[in-house]
Amino acid sequence: MQLSKLSYYADFAVYPVVVVALAAIDTSRPSWQAGEWLAALSAGLVLWSVLEYVLHRIALHRMPIFSPMHGLHHASPLALIGTPTWMSIPIWSVGVLLPAWWYLGFNVADGLTVGVMLGYWWYGIVHHVIHHGVLKRSDYFNGLRAWHMRHHYSPKGGNFGVTTTLWDRVFGTVISHHDKTVPSP
Repeated sequence: MQLSKLSYYADFAVYPVVVVALAAIDTSRPSWQAGEWLAALSAGLVLWSVLEYVLHRIALHRMPIFSPMHGLHHASPLALIGTPTWMSIPIWSVGVLLPAWWYLGFNVADGLTVGVMLGYWWYGIVHHVIHHGVLKRSDYFNGLRAWHMRHHYSPKGGNFGVTTTLWDRVFGTVISHHDKTVPSP
């Protein structure tokens, strides 16, 4: 969805506050278990990376409700298109925090949610840097930019990962730099 500048950039400021608040709520409890929480946080980061791939490949490219919005992003990669913070935080809360809390307890649910939210926040930063050209001297971002541009401009479908190439390699959806691509406009 097309966002205002305030709504687009809100993720960059709001997510760190929410993540720190969630971490502070749990780590200040007498029953907090550091090892379990850190393991859950790590699992949340991995879960995010899988969700990033699956959501991009399936929801954004194949589901009629989401693919037109994502098509706008492909047509206008510099436009401020995304999910507003006021929608994404409740989605993570209802989709990750509450079910995990119900089944696994608050310590694990909190760590898992912090991991997913950190992954989502990092995805937002990486995707913004890739499209808006900041940090041009970073090998990390330049490599991901080249990877993601093959996703945008190749006639082949692939390179669905933005922050990592791992799941494209696992699921065989890599668009190689040797593949012919349509030149960017």
